[in-house]
Amino acid sequence: MSYAKNALDGSRVYFEDDGGDGAPVVFVGGFLDPVELVRRSPLAQALQAVSEEFRLIFVDHRGHGRSGKPHDAQAYAMPVRVADAVAVLDELGIDRAHFIGVSWGGRLGFGIGEHAPARVCSLVIVGQQPYAIDPQGPLTRVVGEALAASREEGIEALVRAFEAIAGRYPEHVREVYLANDSAAMRAAWDAALAEGAVARDLRTWRIRCLISVAAEDVGFYEQARRAADEIPNAEFVSLEGLSHLDVDTAGVDPVLPAVLRTLRGVS
Repeated sequence: MSYAKNALDGSRVYFEDDGGDGAPVVFVGGFLDPVELVRRSPLAQALQAVSEEFRLIFVDHRGHGRSGKPHDAQAYAMPVRVADAVAVLDELGIDRAHFIGVSWGGRLGFGIGEHAPARVCSLVIVGQQPYAIDPQGPLTRVVGEALAASREEGIEALVRAFEAIAGRYPEHVREVYLANDSAAMRAAWDAALAEGAVARDLRTWRIRCLISVAAEDVGFYEQARRAADEIPNAEFVSLEGLSHLDVDTAGVDPVLPAVLRTLRGVS
């Protein structure tokens, strides 16, 4: 098992490096998703199929998997979360990498673009937007209410809330989700709601970006499209017929060509 140490607060960051001589690609998943589930996602598996071209590096968010799990919301401030990603690059001696972030990982991707652009080759962001989170958004409200209930019921309250939307998860996925630390998840969520916009002025960015969002993701879609319009070198891909909770398990056909164009630096 491999760990990096965050230079700001000393927290341990768990990662798995597939190695090789390909271009480094750091892959981070969604809320509740540790590395073992992120590896199984269709997009990750599609990139593993061209593994000679890319060096895949999977990272557990703080609060997830084998990374540190602080219970203080300040420990999830975006600059601190970005420092986790930078710590992994430093541990591996990598100057710049591509970053792929899905949902919660996409929020981090925007943070990396804002706070550590010199370490970025490109950003692929799926199912997220960089502006202030609306606490009354449909999914945001569900998550907030479930996390409030988790004080008494544990993380199962959030898993049940997701299943009410997406259907029951396979048992191996459910088991992994139920292993999450509810206090850490509440702290992470509180920090995200309080942080406001992740980026100050996307029009100044010079990073190649792909932003892809489910067409039925009413809480994120229009904001994500706006972000793609503001970033000078960004492509936007709409995932038709999908909702937010579908994006990490959906087939890769609509988005994979755009992902590969972005990672390969092809316009």
